[in-house]
Amino acid sequence: MHLTRRYFLKSSGAIATYLGVAPLDLFAQAGMQAATPATVRANKTVVVIFLRGGADGLNLVIPHGDPHYARLRRSIAIAQPGAGEQATVDLDGYFGLHPRLAALKPLFDERVMVAAHAVGYDKNTRSHFEEQDVWETGVIGNTIHSDGWLNRHIATSEGRGPIRAVAIGDALPRILHGEAPAYAIRGLEDLSLPDQGRGGSERLVQALEHAYCTAPDPERAGAMDLLSETAGLTLEGVRELQAVAAQPYESAAAYPDTELGRRLRQAARLIKANIGLEVVEIDYGGWDTHSYQGGAAGQFANLAANLGVCMSAFCRDLEERLDDVLVMTLTDFGRTAAENGTGGTDHGWANCMFLAGGAVRKAHASATDPERRVVSRWPGLAPDQLHEGRDLLHTTDFRDVLAEVVQVHLGNPNLKSILPDHDFKQVGLVS
Repeated sequence: MHLTRRYFLKSSGAIATYLGVAPLDLFAQAGMQAATPATVRANKTVVVIFLRGGADGLNLVIPHGDPHYARLRRSIAIAQPGAGEQATVDLDGYFGLHPRLAALKPLFDERVMVAAHAVGYDKNTRSHFEEQDVWETGVIGNTIHSDGWLNRHIATSEGRGPIRAVAIGDALPRILHGEAPAYAIRGLEDLSLPDQGRGGSERLVQALEHAYCTAPDPERAGAMDLLSETAGLTLEGVRELQAVAAQPYESAAAYPDTELGRRLRQAARLIKANIGLEVVEIDYGGWDTHSYQGGAAGQFANLAANLGVCMSAFCRDLEERLDDVLVMTLTDFGRTAAENGTGGTDHGWANCMFLAGGAVRKAHASATDPERRVVSRWPGLAPDQLHEGRDLLHTTDFRDVLAEVVQVHLGNPNLKSILPDHDFKQVGLVS
C-alpha cells in the first residue's frame, strides 16, 4: 500500500484520539527561521489559561482611580473600594480587582502575582477568529500558515523529558500546532481504554510499535523513518502519562468542581510528576459578554469568580513548585470602554493579563518599585485618550510579554524564530 500523509494522519489520528492524545502534525511548518536549539532551564513550566471570547479587562483589573471609568459604565461599573462586599478590591490605590476575584488578592499581597494592563498591539481587527490566531501564533497579519508560538518554542529548544507540551482539553489549540510534538489530553483518566483490564491499552500500544517502529520497507524508508521516530516519541509520552495516571494524587488545595478547576488540578498533578513538562494550555471560554454582562453580579462575575478561585487553588496546590511555574492569562482582545445599550460590552482593543509564580516574585524583588501590583503605562479613559474614541489604547505590546516568558522564564533565547518581525522591549514582569 502507498503511504500517504492523509492516510497516516487519518489512521494515527483515530488511534491517538482513542488514547486521549491529539495527533501530531508531522509535516507542518515550512519557512521557520533556522535557530540553534537552546537547552531550556530545568524544571520550568508555563501554564497558559486562554480566556476565549475576549474578557473585559476593565472589569477584571479595575482602574477605579480613573475618573472616567464610572462615567463610561453606568450600570456595570464596580463600586469604589470600601463600599461593601460588592466593591472593588483595592490593589495599589489606583487599580483593583473585581470583587469576585478576591481569592487572588493574597497572591498579590505575597508578591507572587502581578497584572499587566493596556496590553495589545496596533493592528487589532476586533475579530475573534483573527485575534485568537494572532495571540496564539504571535504573527501579525497572515496567520494561515503559521504555527503556534509555544510550539515554536519547543521546536527551537531542547527539553528535559519526553512530554514537553500538553493541552488539557478536547483538542490541540492553535498555540501548540506545529512541527514539535504536543499532546492534547481530556484528562489523565482518559488515557486508559475501556478494556484496560484485559490488556487492551497495552495491545494498542504494541500495535503502534509494530506499525511504525519496526524495520521499514526500503521503498518508503524516508517516510517510515520519520514516522518511526515520531511514533517512538509519542509512545514514550503516552507511557509517561499512563505512569502518572497510575499513581494516586492528593492535592494540597481544594479546587472547585468545575471544568477549569478539574483541568488545573490535572496540570498541577503533571507538573509535580517531574516528567519535564514545560508548557500547559487550558481554555476557559464564555467571555463574549455583548449583553447583560452585569457588574459585581451576573454572568461576567460568575466567570471571574471561577477564574479567581481556580487560579488560587492551583498556586496553593503547587506549594514550593510554584517557584518554577509561571501562570499566565491570554484573551482575544479587550472590550469597549463604554457599556452598550444592552448592558454589555463590545469587541475592543487593549486588555489586561495576569501572571503568577516564582518568576513574578523575583521580578518584584529586583524592581525599582517592589510594591507594584499592576504594571502599566496607563493611557487613560478620557474621550481624547481612547483609541478611536471607544477603546482602551494599548501601551505594551503583547509580544514583549510573551518574549519575557520564553526567554527569561523558560530560557530560550531564539526570540526571532519564536516571535518573528518584532523589535522587543523590556517589560519587567518576570525575572
